[in-house]
Amino acid sequence: MSQAWPWIAGALAVFWIVGLYNRLMRLRAAVFETSAVFERAMQALISVARDAVPGTDTPSAIGSALLQAAAALEMGLKNQKNPRRARLASQSPVDLGALWAHLQQAWLAHAVAVEGVCDPAALQALRERWDAADTQAPLARVAANQAIADYQAALTQAPAAWVAGPMGFRAVAPL
Repeated sequence: MSQAWPWIAGALAVFWIVGLYNRLMRLRAAVFETSAVFERAMQALISVARDAVPGTDTPSAIGSALLQAAAALEMGLKNQKNPRRARLASQSPVDLGALWAHLQQAWLAHAVAVEGVCDPAALQALRERWDAADTQAPLARVAANQAIADYQAALTQAPAAWVAGPMGFRAVAPL
């Protein structure tokens, strides 16, 4: 019986590590899923912003500002997906909230500027698309940040903290 204890302890340790790994994988998958929903909402806003500016050779200054804000947010999303590229591009972390706020301000300025110039039905359709995406984005961001907080909490708990690093689990920045 005394020779069985090392095997039993070893089996329990292996089962515990497998369970821990599965839990961290589930939490990380939730982070990926909720972040993808947030990214789709941001891409919808970018799409509406691009559709709002007519495809002329030289857009107005306000239209150009809207396109630049959309391009900046799109670049921020790409850098958020690939943190290594973000570190190489600049030393500061990507602030999607600031980029999103800048796009919202540019959208509002553009919507006011084209009020009497643009076709009212087309403008209303763009506003409805914008409102739908702009309503979904904060909810998606909250869900993603909650999933990230749960994942971060699991990484810092005592047993998981001992083995998470060697298993390849890394901290994730909130959106």
